[in-house]
Amino acid sequence: MDKYARQITLLNKEKQELLNNSTVAIVGIGALGTVAAELLARAGVNLLLIDRDVIEETNLQRQLLYTEKDVGKSKVEIAKKKLQEINSNITINTKAIHLNKNNLNILNDANLILDGTDNLQTRFLINNYCKKQNKPWVYAAAIKTQGYVMSIFPNGPCLNCFLKEVQLETCATAGVLNTITTSIAALQTTLAIKILIKEEVESKLYHQNIWQPIQKTINIIKNKDCLTCQGKYIHKETTKIIKFCGNNKWQILGKSQNLKKIAQKLEKLGNIELNNSTIHFKNITLFSDGRALIQANSKEAAETAYSKYIGN
Repeated sequence: MDKYARQITLLNKEKQELLNNSTVAIVGIGALGTVAAELLARAGVNLLLIDRDVIEETNLQRQLLYTEKDVGKSKVEIAKKKLQEINSNITINTKAIHLNKNNLNILNDANLILDGTDNLQTRFLINNYCKKQNKPWVYAAAIKTQGYVMSIFPNGPCLNCFLKEVQLETCATAGVLNTITTSIAALQTTLAIKILIKEEVESKLYHQNIWQPIQKTINIIKNKDCLTCQGKYIHKETTKIIKFCGNNKWQILGKSQNLKKIAQKLEKLGNIELNNSTIHFKNITLFSDGRALIQANSKEAAETAYSKYIGN
């Protein structure tokens, strides 16, 4: 137990044992997920790491487990390797998949789920699953210099009670400071540890702007019209995807878009071609009704490109 000596001094042996006997699933091993995974691994918590993506050079600014030699490799596999070097005493399982309604059972053995995702569709999926399975989870999000964290419990308000807006900004189009993702992930992990050792945690929404810097606490109450809280688990699909026959082209149906605003964001990242009805950018053709045609080798790659550059 020497590894956890300083933590035991603060908590106690019984609470450390609770951590050692717990498993946390982290969905998304990016800017938030890498920080949370490392902190939990060092604290002695077993992990299930879930991510569909590979490491890109632009990730290195804020995704702290990865280095230049890792570019192009699976996020979950590299994260597992690094974390095992940090703590060989914990169990680390990985799933290099896109989490969807058909594979949610991989979360069944987790005591707690942490949100490290970059899209609302997956967050609402986790929200419905956790409410249905009476499982706690911790929502987190960060962009530019601001972020949010909230612990969500089976009997309290859920994500669907307060989060309704479509997210159009992404880290690729709006940018993000690495200090806010690290700070938000640290707060998310702190709440996770408190939940695992059965300390009291309030279901409040924390908002932080690290540039100002300011932090606010927002009281969230159950929405009487929330379908999820009523036990009606309707998955909110913000995008629908169809593969074209005979080539690697995917059609994604999203919300209607203001092409000029999208173009202003994308032109910072490379050459675009804008006309009255479409934007052409990299491997994406975006229409004003939200429909996109994306050249990609897989459904997951197409969804990643849409989420990264368009939003959801």
